[in-house]
Amino acid sequence: MAEQPRIKSLGIPFKKWVDEYLKITHDRLQSGEIKPNTYRTRIHLVKRLGEIFGDKGIKGITVKEIVTNLDAYRATGKERMAQSLRSTLIDVFAEAIQAGELDSNPATMTKNKTVRVKRARLTFETWQTIFDSAESLQPWVQNAMLLAILTGQRLEDIALARFKRGSDWEPAFSAFIQKKPHSIKPYTFIDGEFLHVPQQKTRALIKIPLALRLECIDTSLGDVVTRCRKHALSQYLVHHTRRGVNQEIGDPVHLNTVSKGFQKARQKSGLVWDGSPPTFHEQRSLAERLYRDQGIDTQRLLGHKSAKMTDVYHDSRGAEWLEIAVK
Repeated sequence: MAEQPRIKSLGIPFKKWVDEYLKITHDRLQSGEIKPNTYRTRIHLVKRLGEIFGDKGIKGITVKEIVTNLDAYRATGKERMAQSLRSTLIDVFAEAIQAGELDSNPATMTKNKTVRVKRARLTFETWQTIFDSAESLQPWVQNAMLLAILTGQRLEDIALARFKRGSDWEPAFSAFIQKKPHSIKPYTFIDGEFLHVPQQKTRALIKIPLALRLECIDTSLGDVVTRCRKHALSQYLVHHTRRGVNQEIGDPVHLNTVSKGFQKARQKSGLVWDGSPPTFHEQRSLAERLYRDQGIDTQRLLGHKSAKMTDVYHDSRGAEWLEIAVK
């Protein structure tokens, strides 16, 4: 009997609060306060936290206990997981305070250690971190990143992409094939169930099915195209959704601006590289590695002349489009 008041003073068991938190987070998703990607990530992380703290009363979780558990992840090289768990725990406790289950947030008193990445080459984990950080930026930043990792194409080919081919495309393409100057470039476009990419650098003609799916994010190219249509009426896949001094809603995003958007998301991620950080172009290499694991012909997808070139990271100079097989 003497133990009961002490247990009660520790508050609601953490695992029980996790159930309540998931309901609150779902309501936040429905209201538009948080994005679907954030919601999915939170579900995964909060369940992991539930395993860590279990039935311990929420008021009894100390700063020292939180640090000990986070440091255990850091000790095994999982610095990014520790960072994600910390930020999620801060939100879990913040909602508990709002619900009257807690008076203060011990997670905010822990140190947010910088995650250092030694290699400039993107891993899927670091890409996901940068992508998540881009959520607070204009939608075109995440859309451009998704197009890059789903197609494996270069920055310029992505920035030029349009939803359909216009009457201006044929004369531009004719000049392109003949290597003659023209006022416009033969841009990437969608026709039927394919994204057609006349690669600006190599003049390779790549035909990518919208059904092509990247398994690690469970997303198809068609899903990304639908997402690009969502925010504003525009002929460009990557377009502005806000007015600016020199831009209107629906205008294309200049390739240098796309590059800077990726840079801004990378900086917001909290990741720090020893040496030069990865650029937007590095997503092309990541896409190649991820698709190779799926059994996709990445040499053809990237438009390389040889397998050797693909390994370091087909060129058609006629008018034949190289179609990418989904499987």
